[in-house]
Amino acid sequence: MALRVIEIVTPRSDKDEVKKSLEERQSDAGYVFWASPLDDGESLAFRVVLDVAETANVMDELEERFAWTDKYRIVVYPAEATLPRLDKLAKEEEQESAPSDEEGNGGQAAISREELYADVLDTTLLSKHYVMLVLFSSLVGIIGLLRDNVAIIIGAMVLAPLLGPNVGLSLATTLGDVKLTREALKTLTAGVLLCFALSAGAGLLMGIPEMTHELSVRSMTSYSDIILAMVSGAAGIITVTLGVPTSLVGVMVALSLLPPLIAGGLFLGAGLLPEAGGAGLLFAANIICLNLAGVGTFLVQGIRPLSWYEKERAKKATLRAALVWTVLLAALIGLMFIKNH
Repeated sequence: MALRVIEIVTPRSDKDEVKKSLEERQSDAGYVFWASPLDDGESLAFRVVLDVAETANVMDELEERFAWTDKYRIVVYPAEATLPRLDKLAKEEEQESAPSDEEGNGGQAAISREELYADVLDTTLLSKHYVMLVLFSSLVGIIGLLRDNVAIIIGAMVLAPLLGPNVGLSLATTLGDVKLTREALKTLTAGVLLCFALSAGAGLLMGIPEMTHELSVRSMTSYSDIILAMVSGAAGIITVTLGVPTSLVGVMVALSLLPPLIAGGLFLGAGLLPEAGGAGLLFAANIICLNLAGVGTFLVQGIRPLSWYEKERAKKATLRAALVWTVLLAALIGLMFIKNH
């Protein structure tokens, strides 16, 4: 059972108001809380220990009541365990007999929107560490493809540098966040161009001594690749919203992105244009499917903006983006059909 701690720093004068607000939802959410004085003598820190499944709903209510003023500070961090344990079984029995909350997260054990946003933002921003990860994974991937070594290819994918900006783009589309969209697109574009340029340079300098199996399978696109990309994207988003490590799913997502991109660069550098086009088509199909599946999974997980205005804006942005991704996917499937026949 994953746990979170929500810490609310508030003026002493507002102690009763905050306490009353927490008590109103305590029986439904099944959390425990207490207050501690801070060293400045003027503030209190309320700490709430709760199941991660309740974090999103509780955070939304706290944000509506307190986050609009500078007098408060709300911080969320993970907790390994608590004693005595939270009575989760009793709470589940109560929830079975209670009506469903249409405004909640649909019973999904999802982390809060703000926690999710902070986690995604860290991997979406363009930084020197991101550039280094792209360089290292590209170099290892080039060696793995040329040597036809699956273990080396998977080793390169453990770094999964393109997972972050793709998740960020899906989240930005779901929330209608223009700034995050720009950051995700900038970071994703930089990573793609860097990986492709490095691979094309390697293909130009070394050529392709022999067409290995790992290279040949990435010079064409099949309908099963589309299904794989959809499943990878959905699995990646689910692990992110659950707040669990994404390393293994990151490998799965990276296997859909970096190898086709690296193969396309190698083919282009070596002058194998038809194969380069096939690898490029596979990479484009994977990008489209990953983001389409990501947006859909975020929506199913109940990730929404808080205010009515933001919800309306996000709804329009999501519909536009889904339409664009769907049209692009249909066009790629049409190209696949023409090429295969």
